[in-house]
Amino acid sequence: MRATIARAVHATARLPLWIAAASLFAMMALTFADVILRSFANAPIPGAAEVTEILLAATVFAALPATSLWGRHIAVDLFDGYLFARRRDGLVNLIFGILLFWPVAKCLESASRTMGYGEVTLYLRVPVGWILYFIAVALALSAAAMVLRGVFILFVPRIDPDLGSRGVTDAGATDTTTREGSF
Repeated sequence: MRATIARAVHATARLPLWIAAASLFAMMALTFADVILRSFANAPIPGAAEVTEILLAATVFAALPATSLWGRHIAVDLFDGYLFARRRDGLVNLIFGILLFWPVAKCLESASRTMGYGEVTLYLRVPVGWILYFIAVALALSAAAMVLRGVFILFVPRIDPDLGSRGVTDAGATDTTTREGSF
């Protein structure tokens, strides 16, 4: 049962990573094609800058839930000497996961207001509200992942937060020779 849950969590966390990877690849291909067409044919791709901005947001915010679940954020060690590492990691994830719901609420509020105004991007006329809804959902998933990680670290003793993705989803696994950062 535990292995099935671990596989489900890994598969669920991988889907946004594939979206982020596809967005990054599309952004790269679009920028390459735009530069080539602009340089050699004097024909830039119309709306390439707007599409690049949208793909950049998709890349960042689609990768955020997996980053939060697997504890791959940049960390500054200011309080290492004062707290045990396990308690510190659990509390930090729990507190910041809860605090992240405030930007979720503000982003949802902004998205609904933007949809009400009918605001669209300047050139391609893409509704800005849908982009903000995507960002809000990604932030909500990230907040939930951080809270889940904090609860697991604090209350499930077999979890090793230093193992990253394997530490949270494979609690109790006997193989600790995994690659750091493996998906």
